[in-house]
Amino acid sequence: MKIAEADRLAGNDFLLRAMRNYHCYYVDPAPAQFRPAVMDTTSFLFGSQLADNVYYLGYLNLAAYAIRTSDGLVLVDAGGSEEHGRKILEWMGKAGFKPADLKWIVITHEHFDHFGGAPFLKAETGAKIVAGADAVSGEGEAQKLPASLLPLDLTVKERTTLKVGTTELVLLPTPGHTKGTISVFAPIEVGGVRRMASFWGGKGMRPNVKDLREMVRSLAVFTAESDRLKVDVPLNTHSWGDATISRLINMSLVPDAPNPFVLSKDQSQKNLQILERCTSAYLDAVEAGSITRGIRD
Repeated sequence: MKIAEADRLAGNDFLLRAMRNYHCYYVDPAPAQFRPAVMDTTSFLFGSQLADNVYYLGYLNLAAYAIRTSDGLVLVDAGGSEEHGRKILEWMGKAGFKPADLKWIVITHEHFDHFGGAPFLKAETGAKIVAGADAVSGEGEAQKLPASLLPLDLTVKERTTLKVGTTELVLLPTPGHTKGTISVFAPIEVGGVRRMASFWGGKGMRPNVKDLREMVRSLAVFTAESDRLKVDVPLNTHSWGDATISRLINMSLVPDAPNPFVLSKDQSQKNLQILERCTSAYLDAVEAGSITRGIRD
């Protein structure tokens, strides 16, 4: 029923259908056939500008974003390797930024593909590191920030505002994907118009009832904050399934078309509703015992 409700919400809207497939991937009876490897470094879109002050610094699946503020750059995630960090630094130079212009690196959660480039970038630029409080302890070495990033310059234990120049980002604990997952809200500009971007901190679902219940609770908090801040540019740190790549390509082909990353109010609300239905459907399946392992991880 919940998958059917997600289908109904998506309707015939191309973007919402893509997001429905993305959100429901783990529980969909007919999952998407195409899913690039996380560490696939195909980089033909690296450095694409998706808004006046937002740059895509990722590959086909793994994303990082740079937000330009009046006092330098903020990174949302830092790539999955030192090589990725080096590529970000190289892009900065080509784009006219100095190493010292990188002020903050926001790590959405304690998985290596989101912080792998951060130790290098911290050493090369002096950027400060912010992450969730529970990202420090982790669950074994595979889910813990490395010592080279500690102590954190800012630890997120509750809803936190990070001011960089005139830009105020909101950092929100949203555990579920990992204990230390945080989500990010950032005011941006598109065609000179102020918009609000959001980054849902942890996408992947694991067949663990406790974590999935926590993810559903976090989604409610994330949705309430999205409504309060009037989010209309939802972005994802894994970009393979929600048409991020095709939207970036379309922007390069037809640069004077309306920005495809700006959603209507109806689309924004339905996107979050679809995400909730898909996550809840996965929880139902795990509780019923019909999914017992992460066969699509």
